[in-house]
Amino acid sequence: MHRRLGLVIAVVSLVAAACSSDSASPAASPSVVVTTPLPTQPPTTDIVAPVTDPPSTDPAPTGVLDARGIVEALASDEFGGRDNGTEGSLMAQRLLIDQLSEFAEPAFPELTGDDGFLQPFDAGVNILAVIPGGELADEYVVIGAHYDHIGTNCDTNDPADTICNGATDNAAGVAAALSVAHEIAAAGTPRRTVVIALWDSEEDGLLGSAFYATSPLVPMEATIAYINFDIQGANLLPAVANVTVAVGAETGGLSFVDAVTFASESSTLDTVQLSLLFGQGRSDHVNFTSNNVPSIFFTDANSACYHTAQDDLTAVDFGKLEQQIATATALAFDMVSTDDPPVFDAAAPVASYDDAVSMLEVLTAAQPDFVRLSEPAQVTSNQYLADLQVMVDAGVDAFDDVAIGTLLSGAVGFVSALTEGVCDDLDP
Repeated sequence: MHRRLGLVIAVVSLVAAACSSDSASPAASPSVVVTTPLPTQPPTTDIVAPVTDPPSTDPAPTGVLDARGIVEALASDEFGGRDNGTEGSLMAQRLLIDQLSEFAEPAFPELTGDDGFLQPFDAGVNILAVIPGGELADEYVVIGAHYDHIGTNCDTNDPADTICNGATDNAAGVAAALSVAHEIAAAGTPRRTVVIALWDSEEDGLLGSAFYATSPLVPMEATIAYINFDIQGANLLPAVANVTVAVGAETGGLSFVDAVTFASESSTLDTVQLSLLFGQGRSDHVNFTSNNVPSIFFTDANSACYHTAQDDLTAVDFGKLEQQIATATALAFDMVSTDDPPVFDAAAPVASYDDAVSMLEVLTAAQPDFVRLSEPAQVTSNQYLADLQVMVDAGVDAFDDVAIGTLLSGAVGFVSALTEGVCDDLDP
């Protein structure tokens, strides 16, 4: 997940003003109509030559790795933090192509070897694969996560540890995406076609998914849903270790919200649903919602391990990751088979009173652990908790543009405050 908090705060201020306009009219929702089959050639605009047979001194894995195995590999020191254009990135590509080859088909079948899985662009290489569908093969569900990280460009509390391993951000997200896709493939031919998209250069500004949005493998208008993973298996604070977040379901209307709610019953976690802007525009789902694709963003937001060298295996709660995969798998199976696919809702509100209620519940539960934060972060968090209490007590009829601005800007401050705590060693 990349950093753009300053920009987000500016956007939040504009949102409150924009949402007060009565003149806005919703854009027409796209209908899912098949216009093109899977392409047989990769996009050729503004791309560099494909990376062929990324070198690796390690043998290819045998069989499909479980989620933990994927995280252990991607977040190992040998991968050097997976910055785009580095040897570690090439090693990640090798691992991921080997994994996808076990259960999915190359996105570009006319190309040979690894090139069939690669979508190169100026700043990196996306990895794409397909699980062909059956009855509704020309409708698509995209499952994605970014595989890049930031190399050695991060803070550390240990001078001997300078590699930004990116275990929760986003080796665990990649593991979730692959695990869900593998479950679908193992169940037989899905009704709709599934595209697995592992993005590069997310940390540089969502560049991989932005390139895909301009040169998509399958038509955006025939993509009925995008499922995004960015930061999984992370604990914000011990008091809310069982809490995880699903952002943006309202983009697919009430049926998508209900589908996420139903899917979350497959796990033991408390999955809190929040509106799209709570994702702060900081992950790859935004390049789908901006193209009218209903999208869900599964995340654990930021913890004190975020973008530090301590985001390694000891930062991952693998039991939590297993439960997150259970929720996402249930949702993915629903999306590939449903007779009632989500339809993009351009008129969905930027935030709702329910968001305020959910945030109040989370902060109330987390308050005992505010003492783990820096003193300024404690002040920020306690003030936001007080503001939320006033907002919720005032009731839904008083939830106006001022309340929306307070709700969203406070969320930005709280997410930032969480990075100023203690990076727990979970010692898996």
